[in-house]
Amino acid sequence: MTEVIRYIDGDFIYDLETYPNIFTFTVIRSDGKFLKTFECSDRKNETEGILKCLRNLRDKKWRMVGFNNLGFDYPILHEILEEVIEAKKRGKSYQIEALDVYKKAQKQIASFKGEGFGNTIPEDKWFIPQVDLYKIHHFDNKARATSLKMLEFNMKSDNIEDLPFPVGTILTDEEKDVLVKYNQHDVLETLKFYIHSVKAILFRQELSEKLGKSFINANDTKVGKDYFIMKLEKMMPGSCYKTDGYRRKINQSKRDHIDLKDCIFDYYDFTRPEFLAILNWFKAQRITETKSVFTDIEEHLLGDVAKYAELKVKKKKFKSQPTQEEYDLFKKEHPLGWVEERELKTPKGAKSYWSYWKVAETLNVVIDGFRFDFGVGGIHGSLTYTVIKSDEDYMVEDADVSSMYPNLAIANKVYPEHLSKKFCDIYEDVYNQRKNYPKGSPENALFKLALNGVYGDSNNPYSPFYDPRYTMSITINGQLSLCLLAERLMKIEGMSLIQVNTDGVTIKLPRSQQELYNSICKQWENDVGLQLEFAEYDKMFIRDVNNYIAIYTNGKIKSKGAYEYKDLGWNKNQGGLIIPMASEAVLVHGKDLETFIRSHDNKWDFFLRTKVPRDSRLVMVMEDGTETLLQNICRYYPCKSGGKLIKIMPPLEEGKDERRLGIDVEYNVKSCNNVLDFDWDIDYDYYINEARKLIIS
Repeated sequence: MTEVIRYIDGDFIYDLETYPNIFTFTVIRSDGKFLKTFECSDRKNETEGILKCLRNLRDKKWRMVGFNNLGFDYPILHEILEEVIEAKKRGKSYQIEALDVYKKAQKQIASFKGEGFGNTIPEDKWFIPQVDLYKIHHFDNKARATSLKMLEFNMKSDNIEDLPFPVGTILTDEEKDVLVKYNQHDVLETLKFYIHSVKAILFRQELSEKLGKSFINANDTKVGKDYFIMKLEKMMPGSCYKTDGYRRKINQSKRDHIDLKDCIFDYYDFTRPEFLAILNWFKAQRITETKSVFTDIEEHLLGDVAKYAELKVKKKKFKSQPTQEEYDLFKKEHPLGWVEERELKTPKGAKSYWSYWKVAETLNVVIDGFRFDFGVGGIHGSLTYTVIKSDEDYMVEDADVSSMYPNLAIANKVYPEHLSKKFCDIYEDVYNQRKNYPKGSPENALFKLALNGVYGDSNNPYSPFYDPRYTMSITINGQLSLCLLAERLMKIEGMSLIQVNTDGVTIKLPRSQQELYNSICKQWENDVGLQLEFAEYDKMFIRDVNNYIAIYTNGKIKSKGAYEYKDLGWNKNQGGLIIPMASEAVLVHGKDLETFIRSHDNKWDFFLRTKVPRDSRLVMVMEDGTETLLQNICRYYPCKSGGKLIKIMPPLEEGKDERRLGIDVEYNVKSCNNVLDFDWDIDYDYYINEARKLIIS
């Protein structure tokens, strides 16, 4: 049995708190021992203790571990240490002043506002090595942004504590004591998350030692991209970056426009008019950007696709009967639009005038009732709100393309133009190298990250992989390739499509046609140069393409979207886990819904959470109208007693009233940031009703 490593010797977890009249610095060893808080305030000053601690860390080459410490805590400490060195040169003593540190903190926060990247200290300038859990888990990405408080909820912490006083408050001595405890709480919670992160840190540590480059604070995607860049630069020096004097200049292939016909492979032999319409539509497009190019397309711009697409009617009201000039302008903007006159009930004889036009909210075609949606992120389509079962006559077959985007590039020699065909050679080498290492090994993980990171970065204007034509070549051909597979499979008598999604197709297949299915898939693999991986499902419960449960024939369960409750990412909302848990119990195991939920004895699975930004506030409104202010992140649960949870937001216009929005308004709820406030007075009806929404019968 593999030993679980809980901490790394020489790591110290820390956190700072800054107010105008108090600065605190709390640190604890990674084994949970030696918790210490230093304070510099108008009641005590422990400058010497802080500096001695920092000197000790530096001299012994120990690491400081924090949460967003590279973006906040360390730049402040770094500036303090620079001032200490300067004072020593001048033969002067140095004293840390709370107000000065507070100003440093506000300047540091302000550096990240607007378009700037913020003030960060390059690694080669650090006085003390830094490990930033916020960076490692990629929480600095907007789509994954997660605060320490959200992690406290997901880690099932006994206490979720928000900043106790508004920033900039002059604290009393009693409030300073509260702040010290809060600072210690944050460090202990960071330590808890550090323990969850040790495996990721060790992986980066091992890579850094093997490759001679620091990956210690790189997120998974950056680890993969940086490794790939190293491989490219080794084989083709100067391919990714060129030195212009003392400056390093990034190499890219920028495009004023992209003619999509230049991106499309030549092996498509569609016979269905719907797919031919899509292929021809792609070939006719010239785009100047890659975002939202396949959404909100007007009917007249769809060409033949309009015959097969689901369109939505949009409308807009004229202020009065349109003049000829207004009508001509409308028809210029919407050539296939129309205007309707409506008679109003009051005043008698009054009329209103509306303009209408049709759009495809996403580029799509419908074939035999099955809708294919196309987008920059990939193709998708699915049956909805249905149960699919295998039986003695039919099987449920899933075919996924192995490493689809990397292999599309490798097989078809597609590459960012400035990186030449050697890019594909390196891509293939990385793909083949990965096969030599077992799953779960650091090497296998590295090669997987390298394979997956490149495609996404090809549309990143700050990346040396940037070439939007490469991006579009991969995404469009990925979608058309799956359409080609779907069209060929649709010729199998008795076959029906279940799902099409980014890199695979799921179908219901007559068992008598399995040999034909295999031969079609094999021929498709030969034609497009990709490989399929197959799985057979016993049953599927499908809400839509992103939310379903699939049961393999060996009994293993795959849950997606709203049905997931195991191994959720730290950035995911892990509230109300009893809901997907109960839906699975009913659908997969035939349990009674109410009995399952009412007899469940793990309180953590009932907790929900909400949060508001700092310019808003949360209040609990009791039946008698009294309001209690809550902290901005709130753990709660529906209960028979309690009150109504209300979010109060600033007015949209100056002088207007604040906006009040109820949360789970049909139920009373109870705040439970301190788990001791939980009392098993649960309103089970909430969870039963929410679970029913996931039960597909």
